[in-house]
Amino acid sequence: MGFVFLLGGGSRSDIASLPVLRAVALLVAVWAALSLAATDWRRIRVPLVLLAALTLWMAVQLVPLPPAMWQGLPARDGIAAIDDLLGQADLWRAISLTPTLTWNALLGMTVPFAALFLAARIAPDDYPRLMLAIVAIAGFSVLLGVIQVLMGHGSLAYLYRITNSGTMVGLFANRNHHAVFIACAVLCAGMLLRDELMRKRRRNPVRVALAAAIALLTAFTALIGSRAGLVAGAGAFALSYAMIIAAWHTRTERSDGGRRATPTLWQRLLVYSPPVLMLAVMATMILLSDRETAVNRLADQAFVDDLRIQAWPTVQLMMEKFWLLGSGFGSFPATYEIFEPDALLQTSYFNHAHNDWAELVITGGLPFALIALAALAWMGRAILARGLRNLVKGFRGDIRLPVIAALAILALASAVDYPLRVPSLQLLAITLTILLCCPWSTRGERE
Repeated sequence: MGFVFLLGGGSRSDIASLPVLRAVALLVAVWAALSLAATDWRRIRVPLVLLAALTLWMAVQLVPLPPAMWQGLPARDGIAAIDDLLGQADLWRAISLTPTLTWNALLGMTVPFAALFLAARIAPDDYPRLMLAIVAIAGFSVLLGVIQVLMGHGSLAYLYRITNSGTMVGLFANRNHHAVFIACAVLCAGMLLRDELMRKRRRNPVRVALAAAIALLTAFTALIGSRAGLVAGAGAFALSYAMIIAAWHTRTERSDGGRRATPTLWQRLLVYSPPVLMLAVMATMILLSDRETAVNRLADQAFVDDLRIQAWPTVQLMMEKFWLLGSGFGSFPATYEIFEPDALLQTSYFNHAHNDWAELVITGGLPFALIALAALAWMGRAILARGLRNLVKGFRGDIRLPVIAALAILALASAVDYPLRVPSLQLLAITLTILLCCPWSTRGERE
């Protein structure tokens, strides 16, 4: 996980570390697949089939088609007219308008498959250590982000050439992806602190460290400058606090022989003051900072002038044109230029639709939409099968609420951005999905 977060924090196809990342991911995927038991294969058969179907559709988009068939596809008439002018009307072309970028997307599937096979090997006893690893990586990323800001634009602390320079991107190329990941880490820290409160043996240093991690990570979601990250961070803190309060009440009842004990004034202050203190810390950090923060951007009256808002009608038009077979995975920037209005022309290019659900319909078409719907239906059924009773209160080791919330954050963030195009966040999403939706069988059954 640390290796992927170090090399896979960007979504561009020209990142220099991608060949190394994908080569290692392929080797790890083969090693992990060879070590899986028969019951493990049965446990992950649905996500495996879904990933295989997505990979197969990417490959189909690269198969050359006869000229007459290709020219009959939607929105190909302009390119066909250019071929006629050049005397190349008999060219065989693939469904994808940018085959090289679709090849890049196809090769990028090595990370999801490695994540799937590795997650299938993680036993429930290792879940807390996995959550702790996520929190530790988030802490390191925040520390790196602070160094980036202190060193300024163009410093060596930035891991990617094309990035949000001058902001805290940490291990990522994009500040939005950084903030969304930190919000997910807050949920993991909340789960760990809840479990600590449920322990019979008190470990006060661990509790203090986890509480500090929750507070600091939440505060940094506001300082990073991501509006989506700020909302996700606030929601993650609220859910974490709810889990912690429920665990505290449970422990209080147990310590009093099953009856609810009356908390002292000090205990009330210690338990109920964090939200107020959190708001105070965030407000202080924002006021003392001369940087653009997420709060400033939310209050910005020019939000409606955002290019993402202005380009939405064009994105909708592209969905109408390519909904059947798609324009090819990875082809959005080049395809957008065909439809780009003159009024929106500028020196920078529009790299994504900033609504990944819409963009994946544009690039993947109806086949991808069906695969995505099947995945959502399977996940919903698996979540309901695990039960939603006492979701907030939970029990020690219960991953349901934090994982559901983390996956919801990634899904909702995809409606305004593209976090799941980043290899490290793909790893996070697939790992959490397998832990939640593919329950581990007993050791005896595995043997």
